Amino acid sequence: MLIRIALWLFLLCLPLFIVAKALLIFTLFVIASVAMKGALFLMLAGFGLFILAGGIFIFRQLWCIFQQYFSTEQCFQRHMLFVKNQKTNRQRLLYFQRLQLNYFKERQRKKILEKNNRQQIKVLSNAITHELKQIKAQISHEIFSKLELENYRYRLQQNETALLELHNKIATIAGKYKC
Repeated sequence: MLIRIALWLFLLCLPLFIVAKALLIFTLFVIASVAMKGALFLMLAGFGLFILAGGIFIFRQLWCIFQQYFSTEQCFQRHMLFVKNQKTNRQRLLYFQRLQLNYFKERQRKKILEKNNRQQIKVLSNAITHELKQIKAQISHEIFSKLELENYRYRLQQNETALLELHNKIATIAGKYKC
């Protein structure tokens, strides 16, 4: 309704401007200035009504949006979405905590396994050294130094399979010389 009135005011101001221009041509300055002022007033009133109609429209839209946003149904839906997001976030957090826990457990297990392997290799190397000392008198110095050097090298390399083979080799050598 306000927009129609504003449009009619614009439409009325245009002929009034034309009349004012015609009066200026006929040198009727007083009547022309009154017509010009009237046309300007109608134009300003039309613009004012347009602005007022736009403001009222925006205010109504904002009011409807606020009513809808703060309605009970929307509040409930937002709360449900919040709870759902919290649940999802907790599940993700739990998943990543499990991953992290498994990672640290596996890391600790590997560390313990490596420590145990080092200890076992040390014990095996000491046993080989002890056996070498026992059969030192029975074998030549070259074989003894070669076996001792292999024991030392395999121990530094942490090569348990080679140490076991060396242990078996020494056991067979010791068995040959016992008979």
